[in-house]
Amino acid sequence: MQWWTVLSIPIIGAFIGWITNLIAVKAIFKPYEPVRLFGLPWAIQGVVPKRRAELARSIGEVVENELLKMEDIIHQMKSPEVLDKIASSASESIRGMVVERIPMWVPTTIRTVILEMMGDMLQKQMPQVINQIIDQAGGSIVEKVKLSQLVEERMNAYDIRHLEKIIVTVAARELKHIEIIGGILGFLIGLVQVTIVYLST
Repeated sequence: MQWWTVLSIPIIGAFIGWITNLIAVKAIFKPYEPVRLFGLPWAIQGVVPKRRAELARSIGEVVENELLKMEDIIHQMKSPEVLDKIASSASESIRGMVVERIPMWVPTTIRTVILEMMGDMLQKQMPQVINQIIDQAGGSIVEKVKLSQLVEERMNAYDIRHLEKIIVTVAARELKHIEIIGGILGFLIGLVQVTIVYLST
């Protein structure tokens, strides 16, 4: 067997394996729209564009059932850090509205006393009030807000090119590894072929 044959078979195998996986990776998204060839009854389309609605629904269900439940969000809202921020924002808003409604003829001293008393009251009572509101509204939120539907609608609203960009950005290294593995496997298959041919001669 010629030395160039021994080298060329694994190299050709590596190229075929790499180009095959490269096409497979590209076929995840492309073509975006169905393409019919030679008048055939079926069309060629990327996996994600073709099954977009089904994928969006499945991802939404996984997010709601496995990753993030509304109960978890409500529980997080009741954590001391979040509760303090909500109470602080609500207190500032209420204080601002009261300041606007105090008549200008009220003396500054009285105005200051009113605001200080109101500030103390809000600081003490607002976290408890916010907590009660979250408890009362929590059941309704869990019942009416469906995370799976929100995720599904958001994914279906994305332009397919933007969705591709997001996935490629997150999985760029893994997709590149798929291409490289295709080349390595192709090279190994080429070596096996050379070995078989060598042993059979």
